[in-house]
Amino acid sequence: NTDEEWRASRYAREGRSCQSCHMPEGRHLWRGVHDEQMVKSGVAVRAMRPERTGGMVEASLAVRNTGAGHRLPTYVTPAVVAEIYQLDARGATLPGTLRQHVIARRVTLDLQREIADTRLAPDEEATLNYREAVHARADSLAYRVRVEPDAFYTEFFSSILAGGQAVRGAAMIRAALEQSRRSHFTIFEVRQPL
Repeated sequence: NTDEEWRASRYAREGRSCQSCHMPEGRHLWRGVHDEQMVKSGVAVRAMRPERTGGMVEASLAVRNTGAGHRLPTYVTPAVVAEIYQLDARGATLPGTLRQHVIARRVTLDLQREIADTRLAPDEEATLNYREAVHARADSLAYRVRVEPDAFYTEFFSSILAGGQAVRGAAMIRAALEQSRRSHFTIFEVRQPL
């Protein structure tokens, strides 16, 4: 339904075609969610500085679809993950402080049922609000936005291998699982002192 999403957007009304973004200057690149620069060109990320009140810290991280003429990410395979967490002085993540907001269309592994759809329509924004106790060893607050282009495949291949049974083609499935994990990348990362 990506085409219907585009047709309902301002991009269609403005005469901006799919090719204008995915095939710039007529080059047959068909860039998409696996291309870090393409994803960065379609989103704006805003991090609110942390505010400490007593033993608590509050912050937020907003992700806006500013450049995709369809929902972001487009279909059931990818996920965009907004994260806020506390770090110690050496930069290690402190346990129990990670909070996430997953932007994706989640479906069951058999593709029979939709679980959730938190994708962003054109010009829509999602905000991760963070309000947590300051960890005793906290030095800073980290904000990150990660892209998992093959999130569905990572979960699917992991579930096949988790059964513990002999699986025909297990070596190929393990290789595909590792390839799906290697496709992840970070489009935004900031660290603020606490």
